[in-house]
Amino acid sequence: MKPIGLHTINNEAYLHHYRLADLAQTYQTPLYVMDEAQIRKAIQEFKIYFKSEAFDTTVVYASKAFFTKEFARLIAEEGLYMDAVSLGDLYVAQQAHFPFERLVFHGNNKSIEELDFAISHQVGYIVVDNLYELNHLAQLINRKQKKISILIRVNPGIDAHTHEYIQTAQFTSKFGESIFDEHQMKSLLEVCLASPWIELKGFHAHIGSQIHEPDAYVEEIKKMVEFQNHISRQYQLDLPILNLGGGFGIQYQQEEKNIAIPEMMRILIQALEVAIQTTHSAIRQVMIEPGRAIVGPAGITLYKASQIKTTFGQKNYLFIDGGMTDNIRPALYHAVYECDIANKMTQPKEILVDIVGKCCESGDIIRKDVMIPRIDENDIVIVYATGAYNYSMSSNYNHLLKPAVILVGEEIRVLSRRETLDDLCKLF
Repeated sequence: MKPIGLHTINNEAYLHHYRLADLAQTYQTPLYVMDEAQIRKAIQEFKIYFKSEAFDTTVVYASKAFFTKEFARLIAEEGLYMDAVSLGDLYVAQQAHFPFERLVFHGNNKSIEELDFAISHQVGYIVVDNLYELNHLAQLINRKQKKISILIRVNPGIDAHTHEYIQTAQFTSKFGESIFDEHQMKSLLEVCLASPWIELKGFHAHIGSQIHEPDAYVEEIKKMVEFQNHISRQYQLDLPILNLGGGFGIQYQQEEKNIAIPEMMRILIQALEVAIQTTHSAIRQVMIEPGRAIVGPAGITLYKASQIKTTFGQKNYLFIDGGMTDNIRPALYHAVYECDIANKMTQPKEILVDIVGKCCESGDIIRKDVMIPRIDENDIVIVYATGAYNYSMSSNYNHLLKPAVILVGEEIRVLSRRETLDDLCKLF
């Protein structure tokens, strides 16, 4: 999926009025480039189409997809909530002056330090993963005598059709507690009821990532509304909030099936209204947590090509100046990305290659078996739909430098500067 601002003029790729080859030269490669118009369009679609007259709706940006201090300010400006999953996330949000009342704090193994920071800075919601964590939280807030709103993360046992590493709602998942484990649920609720400082607002579930099928979400809605109704009535609790998580897929390959945001939201809202109204549920607010769907299509990565190496076995490799350090997903999930040559957009694609990086790993492959034009040294390679999880999961493996991230709109903003060699030694 290409960002909406990308177009071709005289064989050259542009993002809005900026030539990509010029950006590569100015900011060096590898380079993450984000289309501001694409990001804001996706945010507006979620805000417009995830709406109901039957209940309140809240869009929580999933920061693990992409998160910098400057980007947190953009999310705040758009009026979204945002999640956090670590002390580092909380600290960056604080430094960006993100409103803490609009933060949702996740994590399956939160430390005492993290919980203390979240409580002290009055985070909006803590999503409690397990009984061990809840006991620590209860001890902290009983001592501080500060009220905190929580959601309990649960597993509805839904098999979302996605890669096994990003399925999160099966009964064997490390996240949350099963909705069918009555003993564990009773223990969790007893802790909540025993503390005057814990305000249990509802439940959270997340069935996986990169999901294209709305049926999985419809099943999640039915199970979660039924479960939350049951707990509310059994324990005589007012549980106004249901958080459905995120995981909405994007189109990485041209032939990949993808449901647009408006259609996916229409299906969710319809299913929610039916489930809530027909069961006379007390749920009055529903949250979703899109991340990839907001930033994924907006991002591209630019690389400098060096050569095509043909092996004795007649395999062609296009060498680029980045690799698995800036995009681990092909190695980790066998993710497939579309690509082009920025300065040869209309030239015929004649050579079948694997696009590979410079790391000392045979698995350092950005794209297998792709047709490209004939290459000259320093041609600029574009890889599409890299806005989510590429920068977030980047590393200094082999002591490679992390790329800059720029946001391209009417003007260019640097969201994260390119690392320097001195940065590699800053902790030594």
